[in-house]
Amino acid sequence: MKLIETPLNSNVNLETLYPNLTKYFFDKRQAVKLLKLYAYDRTKIIYADRFDTIDLLLLNRKRKISHQEVDTIIHRLLKVDREAVNVNIGYKKQIMEAGLRPKEAYKDIIAIEYKVPKE
Repeated sequence: MKLIETPLNSNVNLETLYPNLTKYFFDKRQAVKLLKLYAYDRTKIIYADRFDTIDLLLLNRKRKISHQEVDTIIHRLLKVDREAVNVNIGYKKQIMEAGLRPKEAYKDIIAIEYKVPKE
């Protein structure tokens, strides 16, 4: 499968695309330096570089995201092994418990955090 970068227009607002997800994902966190959108098969990926950490939010409306897919995405985007990142598989449950309902029904939502080593 291919990992495809989705082009962003200058006027794209993530709150419009993913209203409740981004409120929880970006709440009380450092500013975003770089933002990209990717697609891997039917999984949408939000890539947010926050100077000291890189956060990935994996979204799939059709099915659960497999362990192998998560490993492939981590390897291709972050160029590190799974042991170097913090993978939150229960992120969908965490959002639901916080009282936030995504605009669209997702089968699986996974959050990945990578702390960038200081040089």
